[in-house]
Amino acid sequence: SNYDASRVAILKDYHAAIKEVRENAFVILEHFCDDREEKELAADGLHLWRNMNNAYCQSAMGWEENSSFNHGAIGNLEGNGMYEKTPAWVGFMESHDEERMSYKQSQWGNGTLKTDLKARMKQLEVNAAFTFCVPGPKMIWQFGEMGYDVTIEENGRTGRKPLHWEYLDNEYRKALHDTYAKLLKLRNDYPELFDGSATLSWKVGVSDWANGRSLHLESITGKELVVLGNFTNTETTVAFPVETGEWTNWKSGEKQDVTASVKVP
Repeated sequence: SNYDASRVAILKDYHAAIKEVRENAFVILEHFCDDREEKELAADGLHLWRNMNNAYCQSAMGWEENSSFNHGAIGNLEGNGMYEKTPAWVGFMESHDEERMSYKQSQWGNGTLKTDLKARMKQLEVNAAFTFCVPGPKMIWQFGEMGYDVTIEENGRTGRKPLHWEYLDNEYRKALHDTYAKLLKLRNDYPELFDGSATLSWKVGVSDWANGRSLHLESITGKELVVLGNFTNTETTVAFPVETGEWTNWKSGEKQDVTASVKVP
């Protein structure tokens, strides 16, 4: 993983050759090398994986330890907590290589997150909000939007897994699916918030667990988005990260006056 300038040069050469043939092609690397290499490749227009499975599994199960999203769910963060402008990191909560968040909830969830399907699906909705409301591309592993809870070891690690389209008949799984769809629609409706030109500040570390996590996006056109999340098993009061006043509740569409702190169930 040590920095290798010749490797960077070779990959840039490959990238240039691909772009010469198809200008709108996307090249995504499973790179796993020194951060300096990844930054140089990102500046050249390549995209790179950001594996956040462990942190999102921890938050899905309701465990504070190792649950920080600060590694850049989805981009790198500068030391001042601001998003680095190149939206080249392809973040994902799950992939074909890792255990499912929902399966881990059912086995090792904290309190009701182990026993209550409704609680599990709502926790996954909060996870989704702190993934899709951050600039940069994302990957979604199939059926993650329904809370797929079959272990990766079913029929062997690379074996065929059962299909569960009937998940959509369950109101709590359907609610998770619909949240995914709405969040993706939000990204498409307001691209200026998610294209890397917006300013992102957030409090999503382990130290923010007990008092709630938050993120704030502001586009160059002045649009603003705030996300508040409670990953604990009890209601908590989350500090509103920016100017209070009248805001639109995204889920209900209603206007409401927001104070300096907001109760989040």
